Amino acid sequence: MTNNTIEIPLRITISLSSSETPAKVSPVVTSSSMVGALERVDIDPDYGNRTGYKPNFLGVLVPLPPLTEEQRRNAAKNSMAKAGEDNTVLPYHHFSLVMNRRRQLAYYTAVNIDGDQGRKPQRTGDRWYFDPRIAESEQIGEDLYARNALDRGHLVRRLDPAWGKPQEALFANNDTFHFTNCSPQHANFNQNNETWQGIENYLLNRAQESRKKLTVFTGPVLAEDDPLYRGVRLPVYFWKIAVFVKADGSLSVSAYLLDQKDLLEGLERFDANTFQVTLEELTQRTGLNFSYLGGTQVNLSAVEGLERVDGGMVRKRLSRVSEIAL
Repeated sequence: MTNNTIEIPLRITISLSSSETPAKVSPVVTSSSMVGALERVDIDPDYGNRTGYKPNFLGVLVPLPPLTEEQRRNAAKNSMAKAGEDNTVLPYHHFSLVMNRRRQLAYYTAVNIDGDQGRKPQRTGDRWYFDPRIAESEQIGEDLYARNALDRGHLVRRLDPAWGKPQEALFANNDTFHFTNCSPQHANFNQNNETWQGIENYLLNRAQESRKKLTVFTGPVLAEDDPLYRGVRLPVYFWKIAVFVKADGSLSVSAYLLDQKDLLEGLERFDANTFQVTLEELTQRTGLNFSYLGGTQVNLSAVEGLERVDGGMVRKRLSRVSEIAL
C-alpha cells in the first residue's frame, strides 16, 4: 500500500469561538469576520423529530443504497434510533446520511430537493456542530481546518434541503452545518468549480415542470491510499448521483465524479475535473451498490467525446453543466 502525505500552506486565522461547547449539541464558530462569528446558526434541539430522506419523494421508490456487512460494521451507530429504524442512518430535516466511523466521514448523503418550495435562508456566519447521536471521535471536528487552506465542504449543499415552511426550511438549512455533513475540500472548491456546484440547479430546471423535485446522493470516495494530513486521510474524489422525473414521466439517473488529484501535490494549486460517469464506476470506487438504479441511468455509450477508464468503462469530461447528457 502506498502512503501519500501532503503539506498544506500555512494560513493564519483569528478564531472567535469559545473553548467551551455545550455538552449535548456542540457548536464551533468558523468565520472570516467578526460579524459572521457573532451570528447564530440555530440547530433544532429535538433530534427525535427529524424524518430524514424520503425514498418515495419523487413518486417513484428510490431507496438508500444497501451497505455490505463490512460497511455496516464500520458505520457509526445512531444512539437515538427508534425501534425498527436502521441505526446506521442519521436522519436530518429533508436528508439522511451514513457515517464511516473509521474515516470520520460520510459513506453517503441522500437529500430530497423541492425546487417549487425552495427558500434561501441568509448565510451570515458558519457555526458547525457535532451530532450528539454519535461519538465526537467518529466525526472530524475543527482541528483539521485550523491554519491551512482546507475548507469545511458541505456534502448536502446548504440550500438543497431548505424548502417548505419558513421554520422547516431554516432548520433544514442549519442541519447541513453538522460535522457529519462536512468533508475537507480545498478553500477554492466552492468558488472555482461552478460545474460541480451547478448540477442540481441545472437538473431541477429539466425536471417535470409540474414537479420540480430532485433526489441526490453525494459522498467522498474513501480510498485507503488517500493522502494523510493531521491523522486524517483527505478524499481525493467526490461523487454524486442525481435522480429526477423527466417531462415525459420517465426516471432519469445520472452520475458524476469530481477529481481533485492535485491534493497529492499540495494545495497551492487547485484544478478540479468534473466527469459524468456510470453507476458501475461509482460502485467500483465506493463499494456502494447502486445497481437498483441501473435500468434508468443515462446511456453514456451513445454520447460523443467519451474517455475510457479501467475495465472499459466510459466517462464524459464536463466543462459546463450544459454538456451533461440526459
